[in-house]
Amino acid sequence: MIEIELFYKTVESEIRRKHIKYLKRQKCLPSDQIELQSNSPDEKSLSAADEFIYSDKPKLKENTKRVKAFNKGIETALKVLISEYSAYDKRLKKDEEGKKKF
Repeated sequence: MIEIELFYKTVESEIRRKHIKYLKRQKCLPSDQIELQSNSPDEKSLSAADEFIYSDKPKLKENTKRVKAFNKGIETALKVLISEYSAYDKRLKKDEEGKKKF
């Protein structure tokens, strides 16, 4: 149970971290200013998905549609994750109560 809960919390925090990182990068700043602001080592080592997401310079009108779609995707992923974990947790508690009765 502890491993599943740890996995759940890790996945949730990673989703939220990538969401925040994406939103911060969508500001309309020249690319050289974005590079100056990001001095942390994990900013320099972007994954392939991150490079795809951040590859082009954001434009205001295109940016709003993209951000709304990204937010909707993040919201859906978190809903699914939370619902699946809560369903698993309920099943586990139900099984434990069934074992205690015997």
